Amino acid sequence: MDAGSTGTRLFLYTWTSNSDKELIDIAPALDHLNNHVVKKVYPGLSSFQDRPDKAAEYIKPLLDYAAQFIPFEKLPYTPVFLLATAGMRLVPEKQQAAILTDLHTKLPQMTPMQIMKEHIRVIEGKWEGIYSWIAVNYILGKFKIKNGTLTSRPDTVGMIDMGGASMQIAFEMPPKDEFRSENVENVNLGCRDDDDRHKYKLFVTTFLGYGVNEGLRKYEQHLSDQLLATKESYVRDECMPVNLQKVINRSDGSMFVRKGIGDWEGCVKRLSSLLTRPYVHPKSLCKPNCFLGNVAAPMVSLSSMALYGFSEYWYSLDEVLSLGGHYNYTLIAEKSKQYCSQRWSVIQAAARRKLYPKSNDDRLKSQCFKSAWIAAVLHEGFAVDKEHNNFQSAFHIAGQEVQWALGAMIYHMRYFPLRNSASNLVVSRLQASA
Repeated sequence: MDAGSTGTRLFLYTWTSNSDKELIDIAPALDHLNNHVVKKVYPGLSSFQDRPDKAAEYIKPLLDYAAQFIPFEKLPYTPVFLLATAGMRLVPEKQQAAILTDLHTKLPQMTPMQIMKEHIRVIEGKWEGIYSWIAVNYILGKFKIKNGTLTSRPDTVGMIDMGGASMQIAFEMPPKDEFRSENVENVNLGCRDDDDRHKYKLFVTTFLGYGVNEGLRKYEQHLSDQLLATKESYVRDECMPVNLQKVINRSDGSMFVRKGIGDWEGCVKRLSSLLTRPYVHPKSLCKPNCFLGNVAAPMVSLSSMALYGFSEYWYSLDEVLSLGGHYNYTLIAEKSKQYCSQRWSVIQAAARRKLYPKSNDDRLKSQCFKSAWIAAVLHEGFAVDKEHNNFQSAFHIAGQEVQWALGAMIYHMRYFPLRNSASNLVVSRLQASA
């Protein structure tokens, strides 16, 4: 289960293992209509910080739902994973512990499935990135080794996942790269520690404050600071459609107005300058490479790497522009300029005629900024070349929605082939969450 900030989502997976020399074969479990078994409950687990004794009761409907799709005799052998993310990380330690204790204590009494204390916990943001990287590459078949040798291992892909508050990046580093950092993680997906075929050295990190909503907050603070210096009450804003206005309230009770002038290229340029300010330390200390002007990174070219963008990279390119998939900067810039240079009244009229069927009013208002933000981050923050790159945005890969729950399952179940190596074929069902 993925215990996120707004809700907890259950994913049910099945797995088979043919050999302790191969990764386990995992697939989403299907219901009677051949849909993936998925269910979400609201609000987020973190909302129980003032009533931690209700946490297990909140999770129970998910376990009951999953049990409908698991053979009765397999229930005692079905492990449950509940991994909590950003919302729970913000809960004070004492309340966080109380919530986890309620889950550890009561869930074993609520279900015959396997409940283990170490499988119910709060994870670091870095591990969300690792699990996502595993999921993407697993779906793409990048972990299949043709000749069983390390030299025949396929090249993996990198990924960028941009949410509202934060953004994560993960990619494989060359084995001989000498770069050292807390953001380098050695990951073994195999069941044997002495087998290097499934060992990967990853660069993975979370950029707090660089999600699209936090990016907007930074931008509006930048505008506010500029206006305080000039004593003006409004700003001509490149990052909104023409004539759209937004009132921004400051913490001291004053306010200012953003008045849209619809200049997408100007917006990208302004946001790019924000991204390169050294928020953490001087660029001279950011070696050998620098991401977003403040995070030291290995000397790799993200332009030549196969790179996938998820979440906001998909929404901002697909919902209004219908340009999700292979990344074509020239076309994206052209359509973004066309959209943003329209009067807001024209966009509203088009929306009433259902010309933007995938977008709500909030998306239409924020599209100019969001599409400019993801472009600035990609090209200025990560130095991905605008014309020569292997970037694409994605929501589904091979017909499957990419969820880090799958990556968590692959990682945490990696020892099962070893436990069952006495058997030629082991089939089990398990429920995972991430």
